[in-house]
Amino acid sequence: MPRRDRPQQIERSEHWMRVAANEDADALNTKIRQLFAWDSNEQINWLSPVAADNYAEYYDQEFLERLGLSDLAAPLSGFWPTSGARWDGLARTDSGKVILVEAKAYIEEGVDYRSHAGEKSYAKIKAALEAAKNDFRANKDAPWESPFYQYANRLAHLYFLHRLNGLNAYLLFLYFADAPDVPKPCTVSEWQGSVRLVEKCLGLGRHPYRKRLGTIIWSVPLMPSNQTT
Repeated sequence: MPRRDRPQQIERSEHWMRVAANEDADALNTKIRQLFAWDSNEQINWLSPVAADNYAEYYDQEFLERLGLSDLAAPLSGFWPTSGARWDGLARTDSGKVILVEAKAYIEEGVDYRSHAGEKSYAKIKAALEAAKNDFRANKDAPWESPFYQYANRLAHLYFLHRLNGLNAYLLFLYFADAPDVPKPCTVSEWQGSVRLVEKCLGLGRHPYRKRLGTIIWSVPLMPSNQTT
């Protein structure tokens, strides 16, 4: 099913995303408003992962329905095959902005060499990546299928929502620094270097999505819920 209930006890990026969207939502929302230069009154409502929904994870058509986007001019089925991107976080603002979140807690988990879809599905993925790559004005020689396939397919979904469907959509990469429960904890500066490298490898320079694509690097010990009084 494209909606998955998640265990109560989890770790790494999934755990910290859960903490951010539930226990530290006010702080996260402030960071997002500042990142995208939104008005301070913009209300952000988290739809996943939230305690009231068993911290469920959404993908395929259900992630759109969770965001209230069930009837699009360009359907997802024509753009991307089933069993697509699993979204770490989904949110919507009172003014209708939608936010997709990809979360990571250490650099190595950001490497994804390629899709393992079957031949027909892979052809659809390849076409979607190429269309998005062109719209992002990425360097034509930059490989979007490997080794940062996951990052690239998230960019493709931003293209799908904003360009093909005209939605006020945003994509956030949320990186947790200094996480104590990962194989190789990363500092803020290490994450900053990683972001630069990924963007260079994907050929991203000045593109029309700069105001819709953003990165937040959050040191786990500095999250409000981890502060001691």
